[in-house]
Amino acid sequence: MRPRIPRQVVHYSRLDPATHRGGVESFAQNLRLVFEKVEFMTPETRDEARVRRERLPVICDNQHVLDWPKDLPVIGFRHGVAWRKARITRSLHDIGLATRQLRAARRTGVVWVACARWIDEVFAKVAKSPGAVIYHPVDLERFDGRLDNAGSRLVLHDARSEHKGQRLIEALARQLPDYRFEALACSSEQVPERMRRALAFLHLSRYEGNSIVCNEAMAMNLPCLFTRVGLMQDPGETFDVQQIDPVRAFGAPEALLETTRTFLATLGTRTYAPRKWMLQHACPAATLAAWSGVLQRFDAVSGWATQ
Repeated sequence: MRPRIPRQVVHYSRLDPATHRGGVESFAQNLRLVFEKVEFMTPETRDEARVRRERLPVICDNQHVLDWPKDLPVIGFRHGVAWRKARITRSLHDIGLATRQLRAARRTGVVWVACARWIDEVFAKVAKSPGAVIYHPVDLERFDGRLDNAGSRLVLHDARSEHKGQRLIEALARQLPDYRFEALACSSEQVPERMRRALAFLHLSRYEGNSIVCNEAMAMNLPCLFTRVGLMQDPGETFDVQQIDPVRAFGAPEALLETTRTFLATLGTRTYAPRKWMLQHACPAATLAAWSGVLQRFDAVSGWATQ
């Protein structure tokens, strides 16, 4: 039986992970790999009285620490840096999100956690509120690295929008007809088997915090081609994946085509092993140790453990 921290925690965000799909929701679901019991709360179901009564650690999606009274200690989880994203998208939503994140960084009584070192370093410089770094864990039993892709021409991607490289993938599919480009587009339960039979995984995004689907592809030991965003920005790390600068990917179609063509053509002779990084940094032992340290800090801030 997989070891877990014998604590009950609450994950609090805008959407219910039981009914919605996305990066934050996947993170919330994966907390069940770490803690004995995880309950989901949203602004509609927030129960402050119960949290206080049962002394439940609340893990908030970054800016949502503002939804709780300042005298109630919480754990804030940073999935990304909204003002970095807003520079690219110019979205009013992202600009507003950036403002809330900066306000949240000034809130007292928060134990901060980031899903990548580059995120923590940005907040440490700009918001003066650094914290712990815990990489997204992946179920390494389900994503076991055992590929069954001999002769496969399937290239999987997660290009759900322009920001995620939708037009880039469409262009590559037209220009590289010998390969079958398909969206991952399946239930979370089906992802490991779908990846298992693929030749490679592409993620051509303009911005990421730390994409969970990329971590899953790496854990499955799939050859990966990523834009140099998100986790790929962490200094001093070696991921054994093919990378391309996002500006070059989005601004130089010929360069992207040549990089992708070469990457796919050499898979028969070039071996990639990105699972190794996941085994070192996102394995159960590393994740449990990191979260145990966060809870010790939370207990010290809240004082609940001694009451």
